[in-house]
Amino acid sequence: MNDQKAIAQHFHESESDFVKQALDWVDQAEMDYRLVLTKFLNPRQRYIVHTLVNQRSGLKMVEDGIFDQAESKRVVIAPDFYEIEESDFQLVLLELVFPVKFVSLRHKDILGALVHTGLERSGFGDIVVKASQGQVQLAVDQLLVDFIRQEIDRIGKVKTNWREISFNHAFQKEEDGEEQFLLVNSLRLDVVVAAAFNLPRAKAQDLVANGSVQVNWAVIDRVDRQISLKDVISVRKYGRICLESLSGQSKKDKIKAVFNIIHR
Repeated sequence: MNDQKAIAQHFHESESDFVKQALDWVDQAEMDYRLVLTKFLNPRQRYIVHTLVNQRSGLKMVEDGIFDQAESKRVVIAPDFYEIEESDFQLVLLELVFPVKFVSLRHKDILGALVHTGLERSGFGDIVVKASQGQVQLAVDQLLVDFIRQEIDRIGKVKTNWREISFNHAFQKEEDGEEQFLLVNSLRLDVVVAAAFNLPRAKAQDLVANGSVQVNWAVIDRVDRQISLKDVISVRKYGRICLESLSGQSKKDKIKAVFNIIHR
């Protein structure tokens, strides 16, 4: 218990449940000498798992989300002598084709259809839509393939015909955002949002207060929430921010930080 408390201090209190779950995965892999497969994890969750795995000798972590530059990936934690294979991730790539001349599907249409069935977000990975080509691709847990086919037979006006395809045919995702070096007075949420999108501090505080800001996919209404490495901040109508690295302080005691910023 004391060890868990010591580890939890390195992460935000809102992440305590996930840290506990990640510690259980790491313990299973270490004590049972076996492979442990996680659900789909976002970048911040994978950073936490990677941090915990690195604290144990003899363990390794491997991740896969099918797509290059995938945001959501499954993770395998295993003794370092294990040879990890593609099949260990239990992934399937589904594709849906629609008549682009008559209808259009967007990312939010696919996401809405999946969530509406009651699926948890951790059960499927990235959704890539090529609207001009009339194609949708979805990374999914192989155990959910039959469920998706049965429960999602139509999305809007499109009758679905999900088919499994080879990972070799996965779309090439475009790398989002650009890295930007910023000097910030602190790593408070309102300060980071204001600096990244060149907003007045008061405007950033309003965005947080009215529920327009998420940190690691959860709405945060505290302007003083401290941002950590690999935290992902989403700001409605403005874009997304990820803290990539820190490099000390300037002569005027400002924090030197590199963020990946996507402008909407």
